Amino acid sequence: MEATEYNYAHFDAYVQAGHDEVEFGAWPDLLHAGEPAPEVAGELLDDGQQLALSTVWKRRTTVVEFGSFT
Repeated sequence: MEATEYNYAHFDAYVQAGHDEVEFGAWPDLLHAGEPAPEVAGELLDDGQQLALSTVWKRRTTVVEFGSFT
């Protein structure tokens, strides 16, 4: 997926099926302030390389935003 694309078709079906409400309802039990974050792998937008988030937060303080910027 390129940074210019978005998954609107998938997202609409996801919301219509009610999956968003189920996940949102479980959110308070997933992560709590001060707890270690789970290992997460991400893809760098500039070259597509996979990167484990722990490699970033071992070097410096890291803030991760979970949500939509749309």
